[in-house]
Amino acid sequence: MTVREILPIRRTVTTKQPTGKNWSEHKPDLREDFNCSCGYCDSYDGFRHTYFEVDHFIPKSLFEKNGNIEYCQYDNLTYSCKFCNNKKGSLWPSKDETIPNINEEGFVDACSTEYEDHLYRTSSGSIMWKTPLGKWMATKAFRFDERERSIIVLWNLNELRKIINALIIEQENYQAGDESYQMIKEKLGDYSLKYFIYHQELMDYYNE
Repeated sequence: MTVREILPIRRTVTTKQPTGKNWSEHKPDLREDFNCSCGYCDSYDGFRHTYFEVDHFIPKSLFEKNGNIEYCQYDNLTYSCKFCNNKKGSLWPSKDETIPNINEEGFVDACSTEYEDHLYRTSSGSIMWKTPLGKWMATKAFRFDERERSIIVLWNLNELRKIINALIIEQENYQAGDESYQMIKEKLGDYSLKYFIYHQELMDYYNE
């Protein structure tokens, strides 16, 4: 499977036009463009397990030196969970803002289809690599291997969330007491229980 079910696409015209160091004003647009999920690990932001931030794909520490990129330049911004953003930090192996990766080390923009060429998601929900560059991103940059259990739990929680939402919508097509209504109600109960169990595991994981 792909890491992200839907490829994020940055809009060309933003809602706001911030200047200076006010890049956080782009956060609502980025949240929508990145489908309310981290551009790197695809964790959904609705579980409140962490803060979601605005990441500079090309690090500030690199472009501050020459001024070729603005702090608020939208095509350099990514909606990111705190974990991915903190792990990535100012890493940029090439030390050249025009070269995102070199010698199988570096990054691929989260909005590029090439991102999925290097990484994939297993049937259990963990994130693995297809290429040496993917391995570097997974193990050296974002540390998906160290965060494997939380990534699996978050993915399963989101899959259950989508199933539950779909069942709720489907249930609206029937009257209470109908056979189909009752079947959907029972499924909702089963999936809601699984959701609760995963959510409890997530809370326990972050409270350790």
